[in-house]
Formats: sequence, C-alpha cells, structure tokens
Amino acid sequence: MRTYLIIAVVLCLVAGAAAFMMRSDGSSATEVRMTEVKNGVLVESVSAPGVVEPKSKVDVSAEVSARIMELPAREGARVKKGDVLVRMDGRDLQAALAGAEARRDGDRFRLEAERSRIQGARQNQENVRAILARLQALHDTGDVSRQQLDDAIARARDVESQVQAAEKTIAQLERSLAASEATIEQSREAVRRTVIVSPIDGLVTYLKAEVGELAVVGIMNSPGTLIMTVADLGAMHLNAKVAETDIARVAVGQDAKIYVNAYKDDPFDGKVSEIALQRTVEKDGTGSFKVLVNLDLKGRQIFSGLTGNVDIDIARQEGLMVPSQAVVERPVNDLPESVKSSPLVQKNRRVTTVVFRVIDGKAVVTPVVTGASNLTDTLIKEGLTAGDTIITGPYRSLEKIKDGEAVEKEDPSKDASRWAAAEGARGQSGGGPPMGGGRRGMR
Repeated sequence: MRTYLIIAVVLCLVAGAAAFMMRSDGSSATEVRMTEVKNGVLVESVSAPGVVEPKSKVDVSAEVSARIMELPAREGARVKKGDVLVRMDGRDLQAALAGAEARRDGDRFRLEAERSRIQGARQNQENVRAILARLQALHDTGDVSRQQLDDAIARARDVESQVQAAEKTIAQLERSLAASEATIEQSREAVRRTVIVSPIDGLVTYLKAEVGELAVVGIMNSPGTLIMTVADLGAMHLNAKVAETDIARVAVGQDAKIYVNAYKDDPFDGKVSEIALQRTVEKDGTGSFKVLVNLDLKGRQIFSGLTGNVDIDIARQEGLMVPSQAVVERPVNDLPESVKSSPLVQKNRRVTTVVFRVIDGKAVVTPVVTGASNLTDTLIKEGLTAGDTIITGPYRSLEKIKDGEAVEKEDPSKDASRWAAAEGARGQSGGGPPMGGGRRGMR
C-alpha cells in the first residue's frame, strides 16, 4: 500500500512539472490580454432593486358585511369593466330597506294628516281674531264687559298656540321624512353593493375568499376582507428602491434597462415615469426613494410581483474608453524617472493612476487622467490616444507587471491545451475524473 502511495505522489509531481513546462513553452514573455483604445460612448447608470407591478391594480374588498354567495370570476379569468365579480347575500339588507320604506310611508301619512289638521286650526284662528276685533270695538263703546273681552283674548291666544304647535309638528315630520328618504337611499346603496363589478379591464390575479365565507367591512386599525385582486398585466412598471445617494441624478424620462429574475436572458427597455418626493423608511431603519420605471413589454404579458433590478441611464459621455480593469494604481516612487516627470503623475499622492501600453512587445507604464466610469468601462481624458494598444488582463498579471517587461498576446487555444494535458496527466496517475466544474464556471 505504501509503495502505491509513493508511486502516485511521484506521478503527480511529474505531471505538475510537465504542466509547468508546457505553460512556460520556452518563452520568457508574459501572456496578457490586449485591446485597442477606441472612442466610444460611456453610459453612467444607477442600479436599484425593485418589484414588477401592474400600473393599474385594484384590490376588491367588501363594502358591506355579508356572506359571499357567488364568484363568477375565478383566478386567472379575464374580465372587463362592469363585469360581475362577486355576489353577496343581500336578504338582510333588503329587509332593512323594506323597513325604512315602511317608516317613510308612515311619516308621509302623518305629515299629510297634520297638514289637513292645521288648515282647520288656521281657519279657527281667523274666526277667533275676527270675534276679538268685534268685541274690542264693542268694549270701546261700552256695549260689552271687560270680562267678555278678556275671554276673547284668551281664546285667541290659545288658538294661536295650537297653530304654532301644529306648524312645529309639521316641520318635525318633514325632517323625519327627509331622514327616512336618506335612510332608504343608504339601504338601497347597501343592497347595490352586494353585487361587486370590475372597475377596470384586466385579469383576476389573486383570489383570496371563497363562496360561503363572511366578508366584513374594514374599520380603523382592522382591514376588511380582501376578496380578490384585478390587474391589467398589459401595462407594467418596476417599483424600484433607489438609494438616497443616487436619487438626485435620477429624472423623469430617463431611459432604463430592467433585468427581471424570471427572464434573465431577456432584459426589458424602460423609462422613468415617477419619482417619490419623500424618502421611505423601512421597518429595519433603512431608507430609499420609490422610483417607478415603465416596462416596454412589446405586446407580451408577464407575471406580477416578480423581482428584478433596473439600470437607469443618468448620463452619456463620449471619449476614449478603456476597460476599467486596465486602469490600475502604482506607487509614485516605483515609477521610472522618465515617467515621474510627466505632468499627469499625481505627485501629491503616494500612488498614481496608470495604464500599461504595449510598444514593440513590451509593457510601458503610462500615467493617465480618468473621467467618468461605470462597472465595465472608464473614460480617459489624458494620456492615451485612439489606436494605442493596452493591457487589460488578466488581473494577476496586471498586479505584478513592470515597466519594460516583455509581453505577448494571450493564446486561448494554448491555455486550453495546457488544461487538457493536465487532465491527461491526472488520468494516467489514477487521480480519478477531472475536476473541471469550477473551470467551466469561470469567466
């Protein structure tokens, strides 16, 4: 057993040495990735997470407390504005309506009776006033006694009080009749609300209640029964949460690219439609600004509630562009004397920004002045010209490369042959199947 172990170790060492020699390939030049400096347009963007929502969505809740009797539209059904969504048990409400109408009719009959009664009281009032006027004239001539005049005056006052009382009764009955009419209208509206119709064209995206359940009306601090949700999935937007450090550069009308997790290989074009003016604070204390970005669905229908991210284009600048990885920093003291004297070197700092050009097969450190950048590219204001060849990677080479070091362009086919040789060596040494999973996942 020990002999087999020693043989396996020796074979592994031989395979490693062979792979190293193959990688060296007899060349002292460092293999690097190169690219040519070109003019381009740099797009600065702001990224933010968000949720895809319909622009038009209605949560259908009960407006009266009653039991659900029928649900003509199920989840996924397409409905039009005015279509019946829910029918509820309205028998109790109809009984209340009938009672209110009966009370109204009783008030109306009493009012008519009082109006008839007051007509007789007013005629009696006029007669008493006429009698009082005659007695007053007779008393002035001494033909009747004072007692008879006082009796007439008392009678007139009594009739006057009866008329005033009748007028107040009529006014009260009129107000009661108006209240009855209002109660009837309220009861009729309650009966109408037992049938809920769709306020928009769309799809039933969520059905929570079922036939037979009791739907109740919401009150303060207690939401009512949510029966279903109707949404128009033909017009969607992303409800994005933009950080406060980026919100000042976001404006309505800016173009955007939306990446929905469910459609990873199919990003959507979009445009900013709305920006919140107030910061929203979450339960965990973090804050953000709500930004709505309309999606260009191109006639498609997608699901509601999907998560994704948006890149909002906040600025576009033209100029010389290089991959951001090509821009590195080097200590000023490590630069060649000829480079230190360059006005582009940041002498007030310990490090300065440089790019490595390739001239006659050698790496030449070149100070640069950078401009705006994004995740992939950086604008170069000074230090390079269009057509220059620069080193862009790999990063492990950029970290160690020196000015004047010999370089050559990386050959992808040579790299693949090295890996194949290494895998073959492992196979001959009995190392089992090649472990290439991690390699395939690298970019």
